[in-house]
Amino acid sequence: MSAPPIVADGLDADAIAAVLRMRQRAVSGERIASDRPTETLLAFELGGVAHGLPIEQVRAVAKVPKVTRVPHGPGTLTGVVAWRGAVVNLFNPATLLAREVGTATAMIVLRHDAPRIALAVDALLGVVRTPRDDAPPTLSRLVEGDGQRLTRVDPPLLIALLLPARLQEG
Repeated sequence: MSAPPIVADGLDADAIAAVLRMRQRAVSGERIASDRPTETLLAFELGGVAHGLPIEQVRAVAKVPKVTRVPHGPGTLTGVVAWRGAVVNLFNPATLLAREVGTATAMIVLRHDAPRIALAVDALLGVVRTPRDDAPPTLSRLVEGDGQRLTRVDPPLLIALLLPARLQEG
């Protein structure tokens, strides 16, 4: 059984074959990409740059409530906030990530119970899927996902830099 010939206005047989090869590469490339393990990141903006945190490290997101300043706290500590009946330490990670400190409109509450930690961010951008890699953890690294580039932030390393060691366990 033979396939019917493909007819296209203005294209000869070689041009049609080239288009079909290009389409085949695109389809097979999508299949390969979807077979690779991925991770889901919560994307946010900080200092005009898109960043992402692994979604499994995020407890919740919320608007920044009234902040109470803490005297003599670490430089990255914005203050404490009341959130769902608990006191949460609100940190601004901008300086650690070499970004300009902006006006925080949202906070990302991390899955870290003792003490509770939230990150002040300029804006929430949504959820992005990126290919998972086995690179050793770094504070931040550039990744690509869903057609956009962002900096993936490693929460355990970020927490280690935000909190003095004596406070990391509560």
